[in-house]
Amino acid sequence: MQTQASYTFSFLREHDVPALYDTYVAAFADYIIPIKVSREEFSMKFKREGVEPTFCVGAFYGGQLVGFIMTGLGEWQGVPTAYNAGTGVMPEHRGHQLTQRLYTFLLPKLRESGIEQCLLEVIEGNVAAFKVYRSLGFEVSRSLDCYRSPVGELLLSDEESEPVAEIRQAGKPDWKTYDNFCDIRPSWQNTKEAFCKNPDQKLVLEAYAEEQPVGYLALLPRTGVIAQLGVHPANRNQGIAKALLKEAIKQTPASALLLLNIDHTSTTLAAFLERMHLNRFLTQHEMLLRL
Repeated sequence: MQTQASYTFSFLREHDVPALYDTYVAAFADYIIPIKVSREEFSMKFKREGVEPTFCVGAFYGGQLVGFIMTGLGEWQGVPTAYNAGTGVMPEHRGHQLTQRLYTFLLPKLRESGIEQCLLEVIEGNVAAFKVYRSLGFEVSRSLDCYRSPVGELLLSDEESEPVAEIRQAGKPDWKTYDNFCDIRPSWQNTKEAFCKNPDQKLVLEAYAEEQPVGYLALLPRTGVIAQLGVHPANRNQGIAKALLKEAIKQTPASALLLLNIDHTSTTLAAFLERMHLNRFLTQHEMLLRL
C-alpha cells in the first residue's frame, strides 16, 4: 500500500467489486460516450475481458474508491498481456494525475508476474487521456472503428432470386476455419477466447455454399453485438455477409446491431457495413506498452 497527497493506492480484491461498479458508473457518467451498465452486464464484462480483481488497482480518498484501472490478463499475439478494461476517475477527483499514479503502482506487479506488455483502447478525441497514455510510453498500434444501426434502418432487402447460401447455427464452431475468412485480427474483447468466456448467451452462424462453410458471424444475441464477421475471400460480393446479418436480426431481441472495434484498415468490411447502413459512430486508438 502506498500513500501520496491524501490518496491511497492498493490492489483490489473480490469483495471490492461492488464498490468498483459504483465508481465505474460515476466515472463514466459524463464520458464522451456516456456508459450505462447494469451490475449483471458489469460482471459479464469482467468475464469476457478476463478481468482479474487482484490485478485491478484503486485510488482511495478518505476510504472511498475514487479511481481505478481494471486489468484483464491473457495473451495478445502470443505475448502475456495486461489489458486495460477500463480506467476511470470520479469527476471531483480529476486533475491529480491519478491515472499516471495508478499505472506507476500497477506496472511493477505486472512485470513481476511475467506480463510483457499492456494493451488498451482510447477514444479518438479524448485528448487528455491520449496524452497521459503517451507520457507513460504507450504507442498507437492501430485505429478501430465502431458501428451501430437500428435493425429497421439496415438495407437488407432481397435482391437475389435464389438463396446465396444456407445459414446454419454452428453446433461446434470451427475457429481455425474462420481464420481463413478474415483479413484482420479482432480486438481484445472480440477474440475467440473472449467470446467463449462470455457467460451471456452466444451464437455462431455459419454460411454454407455447396456444403462448404464460406462465412460466419459470432453474435451475442441479447445485446445485438457482433463480435466477428467474415466471408472467405473467394466468396465475397455474393450476398453472404448480408444473409448472415439477416439471420442475426432474427436471432436477437435487441433493437440495434453493434460492431465494436473493427480494424480501420479493413476497407472491404467498412464499405460493406456502410452499404448496409451500419453507421460508424466512434473511432478508437489501440495502444500498446512494452514492459
